[in-house]
Amino acid sequence: MSLGLDKLERVTADIQVNDLEWVEVAEGSYFKALTIHEPTNTVAFAFKMDPGAPDFPSHFHICRAMAYTTKGWFGYREGTNTVDNGMFSYEAAGSFHTPYSDCPEGFESRGIFESDSNVLLQNHAAPDPSSEVISLLTVQDFIAIASKETHIVLNDGTIKGEPHFKYDFTSGADVFSGS
Repeated sequence: MSLGLDKLERVTADIQVNDLEWVEVAEGSYFKALTIHEPTNTVAFAFKMDPGAPDFPSHFHICRAMAYTTKGWFGYREGTNTVDNGMFSYEAAGSFHTPYSDCPEGFESRGIFESDSNVLLQNHAAPDPSSEVISLLTVQDFIAIASKETHIVLNDGTIKGEPHFKYDFTSGADVFSGS
């Protein structure tokens, strides 16, 4: 897998997650796009499910997903374990599951999707990997729901976003003018 080092930028960013609005992506399930690096198909995100939310759509992973649970717990309908507050989880590309949370206070995590393509997940009509694919979750979908504070590096090297702090790590000079 190429890291796209030829397209990496010199600007770093700090994003205050609490300043970003939640975007509902399925009934009772929300994402915040924290940073998006289009050249490497990498998305850092916050995810939450409301108390009593329906299951998140069954999906097949095109990407690898890594997440840290910051509130409550979640599980997969296809298994018996739960991922509790303070636990880290890794979901391999090629995995299929149906996330849920019956936690009374809901569930939240912070994570990263990384993929070899711009497609991250295939959402299915039923909790069966042979069921109909009803939608895709892509890097461009995260760009579409990004807030003005989301740090985004586009394929052409353009940087978007208004994070609280950006600097040029090679010179230490403030180079961000906003876009």
